[in-house]
Amino acid sequence: MSAAFAGGARLMTADRTKILRRIEIDRVSIGMYLEDVFDKDGVLLLSANAAIQSEEQITRLRARGVYSVYINIRKGKDIDLEEEAPDPVSVERERAYYEELARARVVHQNTIISAKEALQAARAGRPFSINRTRKTAEEIVESILRNPDALVSLSQIKGYDEYTFTHSVNVGILVTSLAREMGYEGEQLVSIGLGGLLHDIGKMRVPENVLNKPGRYTDVEFRVMKRHPDHGLAIVGERSGIAPLTKKVIGQHHERYDGSGYPKGLIGDRIDEAGVIGAVADVYDALTSDRVYRSAWTPQKALATIFQGCDRDYSRRVVELFTRHLGIYPVGSFVKLQSGEMGVVIRVSRGNLLAPIVLILFDKTGKRITEPLEMNLAEYEGTPSESAYRIEMSLNPKAFRVNIADYIQDKATGGIA
Repeated sequence: MSAAFAGGARLMTADRTKILRRIEIDRVSIGMYLEDVFDKDGVLLLSANAAIQSEEQITRLRARGVYSVYINIRKGKDIDLEEEAPDPVSVERERAYYEELARARVVHQNTIISAKEALQAARAGRPFSINRTRKTAEEIVESILRNPDALVSLSQIKGYDEYTFTHSVNVGILVTSLAREMGYEGEQLVSIGLGGLLHDIGKMRVPENVLNKPGRYTDVEFRVMKRHPDHGLAIVGERSGIAPLTKKVIGQHHERYDGSGYPKGLIGDRIDEAGVIGAVADVYDALTSDRVYRSAWTPQKALATIFQGCDRDYSRRVVELFTRHLGIYPVGSFVKLQSGEMGVVIRVSRGNLLAPIVLILFDKTGKRITEPLEMNLAEYEGTPSESAYRIEMSLNPKAFRVNIADYIQDKATGGIA
């Protein structure tokens, strides 16, 4: 369970520390112990482990453009939390998210096992339990109905060495979540989710030397690859009770609105909406994953590329709803704030897509923070610190040796509160 917010700051609650709180400079008072304070140019203004002894010190910090500071509440005064009683609705929403995140982690792990069993069986030409895979799709639906954000955040945990399996799982999650956003319900969600889990099962009939080729395909190899949606339909067609929506996702996730897709070159509305949902989810997860021939794109670059394909490759309605659902800065984005601090987006604020919840990993001087701090950017709106705590840009986490999956995983296991 996470701790309560106060003044836009997150109190650290991991067992190893319970000391730091971020507060605005206007709330600093005599007797508080501050961590190192720097100005926007990285000049040290105040060293840590010394108590504030006068109002003049606070005035000088404010004059140097300091908007907020970290206080050590183990050593010195804290703010009055009763004055900052959190919104009960926000607290309940946050509680529901963290409770579901723990359950979603189990669903995510089970889904990887189920997808691996199905795909490996298809590769070997053996039968697999469609009922087990369908049960997995039902568990995905149940998790997303309880909380639409928890399982989607776990889809950012990607396995480079097992791309085929994790990609199938992530697409299964993304198509289910997007379909729910678009108004699909009940059995429709299960059918679309099952299609997402099995969308690439036809690749199991593509020769591995083609499937795993690191370079560009030859014309002959590409013709072989373009047959995988039909192979997928043939595999699931061998089993009874497969819903039409499931088949649409499997058979049409590579079709494009202008007819340039495959395997049938369908145009416009001849592509079922479930097929478009599958296409958008498939492309997004592929672009944001490391591949043998290129590194993962940032979520923003992937979304921008998909958006450029509106009315050419995909339905505009589907793309716009997908973007709104994931957020302008989706979970897993590595961002730099105008204050200079950097961190990873761990949750999207549904009321304000430009102000997500960010886990701060680097301070404004670019120094790695020993104990990451959560910051809800929406809570700075309307305050003197608003401009400093807006997102300035999205960055490549690898340039800073940040493994996004580590932090998402920690949230799911309670490692970071």
